[in-house]
Amino acid sequence: MRLPRRRVVVFAATAFAVGASILFWQHGQPRRVALHEVSKLADNLANQHGSELLETIVMPAAIRSQTPAEQQEFLTKALADEISPEGVLALKRHAQFGIAKSIFPDEYANWCQQAGVDADNCVAFKMERAGIRAEILLVREGQTYRVVRCNNVKQMAEGI
Repeated sequence: MRLPRRRVVVFAATAFAVGASILFWQHGQPRRVALHEVSKLADNLANQHGSELLETIVMPAAIRSQTPAEQQEFLTKALADEISPEGVLALKRHAQFGIAKSIFPDEYANWCQQAGVDADNCVAFKMERAGIRAEILLVREGQTYRVVRCNNVKQMAEGI
């Protein structure tokens, strides 16, 4: 029994499309997971979920010895003007994403050293708009990420 040539071509094209979709989905997974963690940080700040806030970020060395309540207060104040859910949406649509070394070649090593994290496990988002550069640095911990650095994400929401 011979299959018509048209069916063979349709089958091959469908198989290729499914394979490409699966490959694209797997390739984009680190970006999606990292964006989820950045979004969670913005939501925790906006909704004042302090205990969850402490789980999404690598604690700066300067406040590691403080109580969780003091850490939460510091982070809430320090990040209030740096990130928002709308800014994260702008990142999702327009930011570059990749390994930290390729996104911030001149700064990533210093940022990782200051935070005490392994630079080889870091990824980053970068977006520039109106002379302002948004920076997000995350470190991979198991199957998820924690935010190491967050700068100017809120400002990216303007004009989207």
